[in-house]
Amino acid sequence: MGWNGTGDDGDEEQPFPTFRASALDQPTALGEGNRLMKARLALRDVFTPAQPVTDRNRFAGRLGVLAKLIEHLEEQRSHVVIYGERGIGKTSLVHILADVARDSRYLVVYASCGAHSRFDDIFRSVLRDIPQLYLGNVAPTAPEAEGGASLADRLPAGSFGPRELSDLCAQIVGTRVLIVLDEYDRIIDPEFRQSVAELIKNLSDRAARVQLILTGVASNLQELVGYIPSIRRNVIGLPMPRLTDAEIGSLIRIGENSAGVNFEEPAVKLIRLLSNGSPYLVRLICHHSSLHAIDEERLNVELSDVWGALDSIVEEAESRILPTSKTITGKLLADSDGGVLAAIARSASTADGWFAAEDVRLSPDSLADAGSVSRTLEKWGELFDVDTAGPACRYRFRDEALPTYLLMAIARDQFRRGADKPKVVARTAGAV
Repeated sequence: MGWNGTGDDGDEEQPFPTFRASALDQPTALGEGNRLMKARLALRDVFTPAQPVTDRNRFAGRLGVLAKLIEHLEEQRSHVVIYGERGIGKTSLVHILADVARDSRYLVVYASCGAHSRFDDIFRSVLRDIPQLYLGNVAPTAPEAEGGASLADRLPAGSFGPRELSDLCAQIVGTRVLIVLDEYDRIIDPEFRQSVAELIKNLSDRAARVQLILTGVASNLQELVGYIPSIRRNVIGLPMPRLTDAEIGSLIRIGENSAGVNFEEPAVKLIRLLSNGSPYLVRLICHHSSLHAIDEERLNVELSDVWGALDSIVEEAESRILPTSKTITGKLLADSDGGVLAAIARSASTADGWFAAEDVRLSPDSLADAGSVSRTLEKWGELFDVDTAGPACRYRFRDEALPTYLLMAIARDQFRRGADKPKVVARTAGAV
């Protein structure tokens, strides 16, 4: 299907853009084109950087973390706080946990928190998914059970607090309930957090068959739930580490087996370097690399496909940075040492984004030194929030999308200049 317009050069007619497959994910091409389209559709489902993993067959690595989570819930009956940096796989983990728990007849209810979420609104919504059939004082043949009434129908019409909620949850029998509060770090109301802490204590004290799982961006347990001694023995913190090289390989193999593609070893090595163990970046780079190969009518993903993917990745990353950041990043990339910039961007990959100049680890063969790091931080100070309260001055990018953009842009620019391997993205000592 074509159109009557012209291309950018004003001469060549270009086909009108259209979707490659139907809304039912059915390919429209025939023959070899059909085989490539099936691979493309499979890769879209496996390498989904914008969505969490919800299918256990596409869940790579993290099995040790999942096993610990199940142990904390099942053996210790604890409430669990899952914490780590953004894009590290927390939401995927709880989705897979929910899938596994339902196999064992747990009732799992998921809620995503927002900055202005209210305690009573969130938990009223949660209790709508818990039938009154599980209340000890409701018979299976009672009107409430047969009519599909939920625990939310037992709540007060107006606002309520943790005491009323725990009183109701303590009556649950015949199942166990896991309540997932995802993105808990977005909650800014201290009363909400205090109410959740009281709820955890009340549920634990009453041995209720309800457990909470909180997830959020944080570097430690206290940062997410606060320092509340009364619930310390009721809550276990579970940090989410970065992917190991073996886990990255497992993720890539899932894509290979699902789509019938093959990632050559040099391409896999570069993906490991560029991603630095971030599940989000692994999927993002694999997504663009594999589609780059398919656009070339190949099912073999080569090193050149990874490099070719960087243009799309940088373009997408640039669209996510703030306008104020865009105005200075061009000059920043042109005037600064790429190795120093990349090391600074990599140091920002902590759970909370904060780092000190001493945390910036340069490549072993870099000609720069610690003084170069300090000078760069000072020169481009407008990009950072600065914390001078502690023993060492700490920095954090004001635009949280900027570190990824800088890392990918620097790697791309080095490749364009003919570098065989992006030295600036080589893993620093101590990286997972």
